[in-house]
Parts: sequence; C-alpha cells; structure tokens
Amino acid sequence: MKTNNFYACDSADSVQLRYDELCKIFSDHEPILQALKEEYSTLMAVLTESKPVEEVKEKVSLSDIIDVFQERFNPEGLRLELSGSWLWLSGTGTFAIREGLKQLGFRYSPDKKIWYWRSQEDYCKGNHKPVSISKIHELYGASVIAM
Repeated sequence: MKTNNFYACDSADSVQLRYDELCKIFSDHEPILQALKEEYSTLMAVLTESKPVEEVKEKVSLSDIIDVFQERFNPEGLRLELSGSWLWLSGTGTFAIREGLKQLGFRYSPDKKIWYWRSQEDYCKGNHKPVSISKIHELYGASVIAM
C-alpha cells in the first residue's frame, strides 16, 4: 500500500522541508529513502513546472474608491469617514445604493449597521469579537471625507 508522505504540502518549500524531515527519520532504511527520493523528485517537477500566468487583479487604492464613490453617488444624507485605512459609510440613503456599493467592494457590517471598505492587504482572518464603531474611531481616529 502506497502512502502519500507529502500530504498537505502545497508549495515547493513545504515539500522540501517535509523531505528533509523524512530523510532524517528514515536515514537507516535505504528502500524507503529511495521511494521518498522518487516521490520527491516527481512532486518537485510538478510544482516547479511553469504554469500560464493568470490575470493579475488590479489593486484598487483608497483614493480610487473615494473618487469613484464621489462620481457615482449623491452625497446627500451620506457620511463617509476614513478610520485607519478603512472607509466607513453611514447615512439614511445607503439601502437604495447597496448594489452600487457592493460593486465597489463595500461590505455591510450588520453589527454596526454601517458599510465599510478595506483593501485586500488589510484583510485578516480570524474570529474576533465585534468592535463598536466608536471604539474603532477611538483606536484609529476618524476623519470625515468631504463630498
């Protein structure tokens, strides 16, 4: 029965580290080392093989989002704030423009009942406790963007 000694290795670096670990463990067993070496060379050939370049997503800057927002939407009844590197949008007219906001990359925060935008670099995984908007403003400051 053949086992996958490189299970969950998704990059050439992780395969290399796993190979080094396995070589230390099975240093006295020549047949196992030979099988490891074959599996390693096959896997590395696949991982290092050149692949077609995928279309790179264009990075959107904060100023670009603000410019597009100001062009598309009537600022009446809306309040756009910058807190840290996130944009926060509140006001009475946000429900009517929700589809346009989604197209721009805004997301709705049901805890705060407010829309926000953040760049991909600011995304962090984790299950954090909800933080109030006043606490966010206290931590990162807030400046209202003139529209």
